[in-house]
Amino acid sequence: MAFNFTGRPSTSNRDGRSLLLPEGDWEHVTQNAGGANFHLAQAGPGDGEPVILLHGFPRTWYSMRHALTALGQAGYRAFAMDQRGFGTSDLQPHGQDPLRMSADVAAVIQSLGFEHAHIIGAGMGGQLGWILAATNPDVVSSLMTIAAPHPLTLDSNLPSPLTPAGRTVARIRMPWANVRALRSGALLDQTTETWSGPHSKSKIVEDAAAYRYAFSRPFAAETALEAVIRANALTKRTRKRIDTVVDKPISAAMCTQDPLRPVKLFARDQQWARQPITTYEIENSGHFPTEEAPERLNEVILDHMRRVS
Repeated sequence: MAFNFTGRPSTSNRDGRSLLLPEGDWEHVTQNAGGANFHLAQAGPGDGEPVILLHGFPRTWYSMRHALTALGQAGYRAFAMDQRGFGTSDLQPHGQDPLRMSADVAAVIQSLGFEHAHIIGAGMGGQLGWILAATNPDVVSSLMTIAAPHPLTLDSNLPSPLTPAGRTVARIRMPWANVRALRSGALLDQTTETWSGPHSKSKIVEDAAAYRYAFSRPFAAETALEAVIRANALTKRTRKRIDTVVDKPISAAMCTQDPLRPVKLFARDQQWARQPITTYEIENSGHFPTEEAPERLNEVILDHMRRVS
């Protein structure tokens, strides 16, 4: 079988590794769990409360680095995880089911030697956090979602295809062409242009090289696209399993300029939570607050952690 990798940037293995695994106030580790290998960047003292950070689409662990550093400096044992099919975790051509991906998180927590951990997820990572809390609550100490309302609200609340944000969603779901667009970087540019806030696009552009390389590698675009498409088009089986009340401390960070997940979509979240959900608004940020407004978001994350620890 022949594969067409046209549009892939010319990058040496050394330069590619520096983009995928840059040095910083963290340590890179590989953890085997659930039959796959997962990359994690870890920070903070070994005896700190464990926190798992889950990135969104189209991103890798690197998008969570600001939160990772802030949590580590605050004394938590934080892990930013490349989910199955992303970054330097295993790139398997098929099987990016949201139930499986949430089970991956549970397996990683247990393989790290913890009984449970706090879950903080952005975008698709927040959706997986909801699914994990519904299907495997024993491993979840608390949940914080960022730009991620409950998954059951999303099927009927996609942005209109007549809007720029909606046209990007439609392009993500376009067979064959979506792979080429993500691999070449065109889809990354489009998500930046249509999902971010009007005054913070430049902050996202600064990180574009890392994601361009990550999704240009063989099978990386295919696995990432399968993951995000299936996370936003849940099967009846998945919908039935997650239609339950979660009895955990939950916080939700909503972005006031997010055209993909506007604030109004969070109105129904409370029906799936037994405890009152604490909500935060991230002003002047679109769908990528981990990069558009990291300082403000870190304040919110640390406030959430102080409440639930």
